[in-house]
Amino acid sequence: MKHLLHERTIRLLLLFVMTCFFKEITAGSSAEDYDYSHRKRDCEVKILSPGGAPLPGLLIGIAQIKNDFVFGGTIRTEGFDSLGDDYGQAFLNYFDIATPENVMKWEQVMHCSEKCDPVFSRADSLINWLLERKIPIRGRNLFSNEKEDLLPEWTRDLETDAFKQAMQERIDTAMSHFGGKVTQWDLIDEICHGEDGSLPESGMLQTKSGDPDIFGWILDEARKKDSVAQFVINDYDLITSSDRTTADKYTAILESLAGRFDLIGARGHFNDTMDKSIFEANINYLTEQLEKPVMLTDVDFSLDTGEAADKIEELMRTCFANPNVGGLIMGGWCERYMRSNDLTSYFVDSLNNETPVGKRWREVRDELKTVTSGNTDDSGMIRFTGFQGEYQILISCDFDTFYIEPGEGTKTIEITYNPELAVDNPFADQKITEISINGIALPVKVPARYNGQLFLTTYSLSGQRISRSPVNPAGGKQPVISPSPCCRVVRIETAGQVPLYTGKIMAIR
Repeated sequence: MKHLLHERTIRLLLLFVMTCFFKEITAGSSAEDYDYSHRKRDCEVKILSPGGAPLPGLLIGIAQIKNDFVFGGTIRTEGFDSLGDDYGQAFLNYFDIATPENVMKWEQVMHCSEKCDPVFSRADSLINWLLERKIPIRGRNLFSNEKEDLLPEWTRDLETDAFKQAMQERIDTAMSHFGGKVTQWDLIDEICHGEDGSLPESGMLQTKSGDPDIFGWILDEARKKDSVAQFVINDYDLITSSDRTTADKYTAILESLAGRFDLIGARGHFNDTMDKSIFEANINYLTEQLEKPVMLTDVDFSLDTGEAADKIEELMRTCFANPNVGGLIMGGWCERYMRSNDLTSYFVDSLNNETPVGKRWREVRDELKTVTSGNTDDSGMIRFTGFQGEYQILISCDFDTFYIEPGEGTKTIEITYNPELAVDNPFADQKITEISINGIALPVKVPARYNGQLFLTTYSLSGQRISRSPVNPAGGKQPVISPSPCCRVVRIETAGQVPLYTGKIMAIR
């Protein structure tokens, strides 16, 4: 009897913990005018014993880590030089996938007047930082077709045969060096445009190589080196203007090559106008012509600050709801590193403080992730409908991950769990991490197998989400600030929004 009472107490404690872990706190209003059903899929997770028997009655929690749809941003080594770890933490706060800016480019790794060996050390440092945090990487770029300044100086005066040989060496060295580390390559940038913004009949790479089919040659040679990564072909003015001259030239160049690359890369330099009726119609037009999805890359704008947050939300929702869009990559998200001083698309200002645009991006991102919990049924199964992407599942103190891919029918996941290895104490097999908030040391219990970033999320007493930011354990002081010294609800949670600590604390001015 005593054993049964103890077991019931433990189960009630687990139920309490899991309810706190996965109880949703409303973060903002959702838009009912958008249909995201094609981004979701039915899923059933079956928990089995090591012997294959179903395990009914288990309380489990499921939290989405990232979407299959790409929400990404550019990242710069200079950001770490000037802002330190705060820059990296800001990036992790907003994005699931990274495009290293400049450091992988041909001219950057061979910055020499005479032929030299490529130097990948700056790129490697950034890529290693991303790989340690399990952030997928987009390679940018293999070649630019726009202007000579983006070529290594030593290649600019080569004869055609020698120039094409230099291109071959670029493909071989870069794709071998970064092989297995990138999920996508921006293979050719500005495939239509020339140096002065014109649309020349023959592009720079065609002229310098002497090969009118140089784009097809690049695609074929690159695929020999990497059979897995997706290939993206980029240009600007494809979706941002009602004038489809660039879009028509793009499709004319690539129509015969459509089977050799994966995504249309449309640079989203919207300047002071972001008209949904224009950019969505252009996205659909490009997909109809080439029968492949569009990836919005390097998105930025110079909209009025009063409408910037609403416009970024409209762009996010429109792209996520449109099956012709494969992802959204922000270029100008940090005020210190904008291509123009008049841009207003930054998520953090020059001091790394979050702006209303960044806050709105976070809120919409949170809404587009699935969090659920429940008990397994008699067949050891829990069923839900969730956004496609990567998930964490928590069973007692054990973490595991699974992925819901786009596709027809129900996705079935089988996970083996050994209840005999579970201990009575639900907080065993956890590490204690001390985090100081407003001078108060909080012992946060983190599952031993979790080694990702932790976040501090604050809410008003009415449940409105106020902020979410990365936290540094082991001595990092995390202030909770308010215009008045009122009480705030605080949660320490994983990157997948699994809460590990919930409590109240007085804010400071």
